[in-house]
Amino acid sequence: ARRIAVRDAGQVPVWQRMLDWFSPLRTVTSCAAAVAVLAMVAFLNPDALENLQADIVTDAAVVTEMRLSDGSVVFLAANSAIAIDFENGKRDVELLRGQAFFDVMHRDGDSFRVRAGMATVEVVGTRFNVDHLTQDTRVGVEEGAVRVSTGADTGSVMLGPGDAVAVGAGGLHAKEADDIASVQSWMHGRLSVQNVRLDDLVARIDNFAPGRLMVLGDIGNKTVSGSFPTNDVARSLETLAVAVGGSVIKTSPWLTIIY
Repeated sequence: ARRIAVRDAGQVPVWQRMLDWFSPLRTVTSCAAAVAVLAMVAFLNPDALENLQADIVTDAAVVTEMRLSDGSVVFLAANSAIAIDFENGKRDVELLRGQAFFDVMHRDGDSFRVRAGMATVEVVGTRFNVDHLTQDTRVGVEEGAVRVSTGADTGSVMLGPGDAVAVGAGGLHAKEADDIASVQSWMHGRLSVQNVRLDDLVARIDNFAPGRLMVLGDIGNKTVSGSFPTNDVARSLETLAVAVGGSVIKTSPWLTIIY
C-alpha cells in the first residue's frame, strides 16, 4: 500500500485534470456573468458608480440642505451626488451628478472650488448654481462673482450677478444673462423652463422620478415652456405629452416612456 501511495503521489487524478481543463471555460463564463450583472445594474441604476465616489447622495424627489464644515451651505437637488475634499485647508467640492446651489462662506485668501464635468468654478464668497444634469455644465450666479474655467489652458470667464455660462467638451460657451429665479425653481419644488427641448426637460424630471424616464422619436426635439411640479412627476409628464402632441405609457414600475 505504501508503494502505491508513493507511485500515485506524482500523478494528478483524472477529475482534477478535467477541472483544470475546464477552468478557462469557467473563467470566461464567470466573466460573462459578471459583465451581464454590471450591465443590468447600469440599466437599472446608471448612477451606481458615481454613488460609490460620492460623500453625499440625494434620493429621488428630495432636495437636501447641508452645512459644510467651513460654514458654507449647499442645497442639493434630487438624485444628485457630490464628493467633498476639505483636507489640508482645501475647500474642494465635485458635483458628480445633478444640480446644486452653493452659498459660500467667505474666508480671506481661501478660495472655494467646485468641479463639475468640464467646468471648474472658483470663488471666495458668493451664491451660485451649478447644473450638471446633461453633458454640459451650466453655472449661474445670484450674488458675488465667480471665475469659471475648463481646468485646461483655454482661458476663463468671470461671472457676476445674473450671469451664466455653459461649459462642455468644446470648452467655454459665450456668457449670457440668466433668470436666476427660474434656475433656482428646483429648490422650491418646481422646474421652470423657457424654450427647452423635451429631451432635456425630461432628463431633469428624471431626477425626481422613482424609475427611469425615456423619450422616443423626434418628439424629443420639440421645445416646451412652463413650470412643472417635481413632487408629481406623473402629472408633469401628462402635461408635457399634451403640449407636444404625444402620449405617456408606464411599462413597469421602473420605466415610463413618452412617445
